[in-house]
Amino acid sequence: MKNNSIALRVAALALVAALVFTGCSAVINNPVVAKVGDVELTYSQFANMFSMYSSYGLIDTSTAEGLAAGRTQIMDALVESALPIAEAHKQGLTLTEEETAAALAEAQSTLDSYLASYLDSSIEDEAARNAAAIKAFNAAYKSQGVKYAEVKTEVETNYLDQALGDKLADQVTAVTAEATEAEAKTWYDAQIETERAKYKEDATAYYSDSQYYSYYGAVKPLVAPEGMFYVKHILIQLEEPEDSNVISSDSASFGTAPADEPARDPKALAQEVLDKVNADGADFDALIAEYGEDPGMEAEPNKTTGYVIGEGYGTIYDTAFYEASMLLKEEGATSGLVESSFGYHIIRRVGDVSTEPVPFDEVKADILTNLNATKQSEAYAAALEQWRQGMSITKYDKRVQYVGVN
Repeated sequence: MKNNSIALRVAALALVAALVFTGCSAVINNPVVAKVGDVELTYSQFANMFSMYSSYGLIDTSTAEGLAAGRTQIMDALVESALPIAEAHKQGLTLTEEETAAALAEAQSTLDSYLASYLDSSIEDEAARNAAAIKAFNAAYKSQGVKYAEVKTEVETNYLDQALGDKLADQVTAVTAEATEAEAKTWYDAQIETERAKYKEDATAYYSDSQYYSYYGAVKPLVAPEGMFYVKHILIQLEEPEDSNVISSDSASFGTAPADEPARDPKALAQEVLDKVNADGADFDALIAEYGEDPGMEAEPNKTTGYVIGEGYGTIYDTAFYEASMLLKEEGATSGLVESSFGYHIIRRVGDVSTEPVPFDEVKADILTNLNATKQSEAYAAALEQWRQGMSITKYDKRVQYVGVN
C-alpha cells in the first residue's frame, strides 16, 4: 500500500512532464534546485508544485513568513519524493519487461494528450497523422527551444523512474507483518474508550467522525454519545431560497423551478402534505419519496436511519430545523410546519441512536485493514529515513528564494 509520500512523488514527476507548457522562462532557465543521489530536481518542478499547493490553500502566500515556510515545505516534499528513485538507482533495481512496458504505455498516454490538439483528422494514415502532429508541436514550441523528441525522452524517463520508485516502495511494504485479530481487538477496546471520552466532551465530534467515515472509509465510530436520536423530514423548498447553505453537510443546495413552470405556493403544498402525514395509516417514508425535496433524505444511510441530531447540533443544522427537532421527545413524534431558510419542513423523530458499541465482528475487517495500512506507512516512513541517512542530498535554496513573490 502506498502512502501520501508516494503520492507526492508521483505528483512531482507528473509535473515534470508538464513543464514544457509552463512558459519560456520555465524551460530555458530551469536550474537544478536540489540533488538527491543521482536524481536532479529542477526549478520547474519546484515552481509547479508550489503553484499546485498554493491553489489548494496549503501554503500561506499572504506573508513573507508563510511563503518561506511554503518553500521549505515544497523542497522537503520534492526531496522525499525523489528518495525512493535515488535509492532504487543506488541498489541497481531494475524493471521487468512487463513493468517497463506498463510504464512506457502510461508515458505514451501522456504524450498522446500533448499531441491531441495538433492531430489533423483529414490525414487518414495514422503514421502520417502523428508525424504531422509532431511537426506542428515542434513549430508551436520552437521559440521556447522545445522539441517533441526531447519531451518524449524526458516523459518516458520520468515514468520509468516513477515505476522504479513504486517497485521499491512495494518491496518495503510487502514484508510488513499482517495485523492479527488480537491486535485488532486491543485497538477496538481502546478506541471505544477514546471515543466515549471524546464524544462526552463534544457530541458533535460523533457527527464529524461519521461524515469522515462516509466520505473516506477507514473505521466507523464505534460508540455514540448519550442523548442522540434520528429524525427524518419532508422539505417543501421555497421558490427562491433565502440561504444557499444546506440543512446539513448531508444535503445539497436546492435550485428554483424553471421559469416556464407555473408558480406554486410552497406553504399551501406543505400544509397539504402535513394533512396527509397526519392521516391514519400514513407512510412517512413514502411521503418523503413523493414530496420531499432534500436530496440528503434520498442518500444512504440517511434514507434508512434519518439524520443524527442531539444537544449541541445547532452548529451543524439549520437553526429552525434543529430547534424543532429538539422539541420531539419520543419516537414517532412529528412536528407541524417548520419554516426555515430552505422552506417548510415536517419533521419526525424516528428512533434513538444506540449507545451500545458496534459489535467487534462487524468492524473487524475494517480495523485490520486500517492497522495494516498504518503498519505499512510506518514501515515506509522508516525506510525513507534510512534512505535519507545514507543518501547525498544537496539543496540550493537560494535558487528558489523568489518563488511565490509577485
